Amino acid sequence: MDEVRAKWYVELVSAINTLAEELGVDDLGTRRMRDFVVSTAKTQYMAGNRAGIYWARNGKNKTAPSPA
Repeated sequence: MDEVRAKWYVELVSAINTLAEELGVDDLGTRRMRDFVVSTAKTQYMAGNRAGIYWARNGKNKTAPSPA
């Protein structure tokens, strides 16, 4: 059974594979590069998501009233 992936993930992996091929990286190097990029992206997303939730819950998302 094929696993469904989000479009952004499929595009990211495709871009990594294309770059690795252009650079002549072997399969092990490609896997390591893909794992590194995906884990870094996940870590950054989680950090940003936590910051975003904090920001939203503490009223930081309210905009200043526009001048009349």
